[in-house]
Amino acid sequence: MWSSYTPRDAAQLIGLPESVVRGLARAGVIGDGAVPPRLGFRDLAALRAVAALVAAGIPAARAQREVIALCAARPGVALAELALEAHGGHVRVRGAPPPAAAPQLELRLAAAPASPPGEVRSLPVRPELPAPVPVPPMTADDWFERALELEDGDVEAAIDAYRRCLRLRPDSTEAWINLGRLHAEGGDAAAASECFTAALELDPNDATSLYNLGVVAQDGGREQDAIRLYTRALELDPELAEAHYNLATIFDQTGDPQLAIRHINEYRKLTRHGPP
Repeated sequence: MWSSYTPRDAAQLIGLPESVVRGLARAGVIGDGAVPPRLGFRDLAALRAVAALVAAGIPAARAQREVIALCAARPGVALAELALEAHGGHVRVRGAPPPAAAPQLELRLAAAPASPPGEVRSLPVRPELPAPVPVPPMTADDWFERALELEDGDVEAAIDAYRRCLRLRPDSTEAWINLGRLHAEGGDAAAASECFTAALELDPNDATSLYNLGVVAQDGGREQDAIRLYTRALELDPELAEAHYNLATIFDQTGDPQLAIRHINEYRKLTRHGPP
């Protein structure tokens, strides 16, 4: 008999964040294509490979994105069939050729003309250098943009940049949300909740903060809190498809098929013209 697992069961069994498992399922990389998805033994083997990448130091969210991209570049090849490895902080298929090295430019320097014997030479006169221009201190916007640039390459530096932005502008809802997202992706649920809560205190009607708090609650097994937060987020933003998907997952797991079907239908309506 074929055994199946929910994303939560698989996440707990393998040791990955449930949000990563759900993201891989939504992308069609794992699962049976149903909504909510059902995972088999082959999917568990694929998830173990992803967990090994995370254990090798690749952030879970980056591993998710790069695994999806590798599978998209190989249509018809299942994730379980790919031999993945961590290389330079990124995911690659084992045995794939490394990026071609840039050709080396050979410079041929002409020999300096020899001075005639006995000729005395003078040192060249150094030109007057302009006075140094003071560099203006970085603004909150500068630190925010720098954090965005650093997210994929250096998460710790991005977190530091968001914190510097918030020291200069503590009312930046966007910085609080992005900082919370990085903490959540790194597995620090407490720090993520603090950031999302700070953003919500600044703007009680921010659907993104509510939704993110719902994800943290759902990953922590607090389904009722997650339902309340997702529902409120949908009241503020009815087109938040991810909230419908996650609600369907919760109701399916808690044995309420009618509500699960209702939210799945809403999710499909909102994502009919493209991937989630």
